[in-house]
Amino acid sequence: MRIISAIPSCVGAAALCLLVAFGSAHAAGRRSDDTGSPDRFGPALDQAFQAFSESAPSTASAATDAQALQQIDIVFHVLSGPGSAGNLGNAVLDEQLAVMNAAYRSVGFHFDIAEVRRYPDSPYFAGGCFPTIEEGIRMKTELAVDPARYVNVYTCALAYPLIVGYGTLPDEFPEADARHGIVVDYRALPGGPAPLSLGHTLVHEAGHYLGLLHPFQGGCAEPGDGVADTPAEAGPTFGCPADRDSCPQGGLDPVTNFMDYSEDACTNEFTPLQSARMRALTATFRPRLAARADFAIGPGMTGNWYDPAQSGHGFSIEVLPGNQMLAEWFVFAPDSGPLWIIATGPITGDTAVLQAYRTVGTGARFPPDFDPTAVQNAAWGTLVFRFTDCNNGQVSWQPVVAGYNSGSMPITRLTMPAGLGCP
Repeated sequence: MRIISAIPSCVGAAALCLLVAFGSAHAAGRRSDDTGSPDRFGPALDQAFQAFSESAPSTASAATDAQALQQIDIVFHVLSGPGSAGNLGNAVLDEQLAVMNAAYRSVGFHFDIAEVRRYPDSPYFAGGCFPTIEEGIRMKTELAVDPARYVNVYTCALAYPLIVGYGTLPDEFPEADARHGIVVDYRALPGGPAPLSLGHTLVHEAGHYLGLLHPFQGGCAEPGDGVADTPAEAGPTFGCPADRDSCPQGGLDPVTNFMDYSEDACTNEFTPLQSARMRALTATFRPRLAARADFAIGPGMTGNWYDPAQSGHGFSIEVLPGNQMLAEWFVFAPDSGPLWIIATGPITGDTAVLQAYRTVGTGARFPPDFDPTAVQNAAWGTLVFRFTDCNNGQVSWQPVVAGYNSGSMPITRLTMPAGLGCP
């Protein structure tokens, strides 16, 4: 069933759109055509793949050795609406990550969650997250985190069960452009309704993000999807039919390929040349995506940090054993006095993702009026520190408490304890 012409938001856009079509008795299909013809971007991708393969054939092949896996970081943006609709738990995101890593191990990629950002009662949650409309572009512009280094994945309510995801191709925009990213309907993650209950929608969209087209691209005509070992296919597969063969060229239709529109229970593979293409196009168009920073946080980061342009508040940071960080932020609460926000969390390379708390209650007084039972630490949100060297970094924050806004700012060292040196 094709209803793409009835969905204006999917017409004339560059992103790749997924559509699910349902029969009256059971799920009869999954996805529809691209939102805009990838013919605009496909030739450049094909040329880059060919050039990369000719110049570096050994690196164009997929890596399966765990030591050779390229690490790619994901920032999940979890948008939710009234009644916490769409507020996916960390367990769902962890399960989605496991699905991604199982699918992409043969490609030579391993994904990590760098950060989870949550947006309660987001104005973009229901329909406003379509990246093909003005609101969706504004959403990405406001929320994206360093698109050159992170895959920004936005979960929200699209038009389930019709449109369930979008992914941008690597040559649509410059590497650091905020419009890059993946948008997925929150009901298409693991545990959602069948037939999209296994998390393969994000696997599919990430394939587009890394340079793959649908195997039915161009129908039976060459060059199709630009990948020689995906048999030609006249149109998308719906459901999970056996022995489907829609083109006269050799080979059955790639019904089990992650890039077809088959049901989640049916898709389970990328071909060797699809794997090679993703690695080649990532190296060509997204070189910083899989390049981990050389700098790593060490004990010498302990000290006081601030933004010289915003004197009057700052951070006291301590790097603890076990690759943990403690940060204390002296700042001012909205429409009130000074506030201490305390945050702790793990360090990964140049980044520390900390869970932040604020003290509430009336027990924090000088003795003899101090009552420790009246003091409570309430969740405030998340602080993320990223450092480029021993003296410079960036901090971003994502509060969950009403009245506070998310944001970021550069920070520079103010003090260093005696006896410590740069990492």
